[in-house]
Amino acid sequence: MRNFIIIGSILAFHIVSGNMTFLKYLKTQASNMEKGLDLVIKGGLPSNNIVAFSAYQSAAKSYKEHETWIFDTVLVNDGNSYEKTTGIFTAPSDGTYGFTWSTLTDPNKMAHPYLRVNGQYKGFTGFNNAATSQTFWSSGSNTVLVRLKKGDKVNIASGYKAAFARERLTSFSGWKMH
Repeated sequence: MRNFIIIGSILAFHIVSGNMTFLKYLKTQASNMEKGLDLVIKGGLPSNNIVAFSAYQSAAKSYKEHETWIFDTVLVNDGNSYEKTTGIFTAPSDGTYGFTWSTLTDPNKMAHPYLRVNGQYKGFTGFNNAATSQTFWSSGSNTVLVRLKKGDKVNIASGYKAAFARERLTSFSGWKMH
């Protein structure tokens, strides 16, 4: 109530002084505050504006070259844009999106998980222990920002040769930035 009295006093002062530009500014600010309070009262931002997902592989799996990887254990799927049975994220609206992925492979195995947008590779990670005698596990990760149009399809695929990825330690996440 006190804030409205202060705003009212400022408005009265500027009306008397003839500063109509400032009066319009204050009206706009008051309207924006009212809209913001309505959102808070109704439970926050509209859920249709939130897009984020995070998923991981529940079992170790071998993938063929260019095969889409399946991240079947979903931790978050705000906006319901990630499909766990196909491994594909579909952009619900135009905007800039961020995607990150990480992979662990066994000794003497390789993995080349690439980020694919509408079938075109946009982000790359690769490690190859298949041709070595070393017995260590290899991991890799990457984060890529891309501009998408509504309906664009994004997934992780084996971009180079076959791959092997461990369970729980191989993940894929994405979110809409703006």
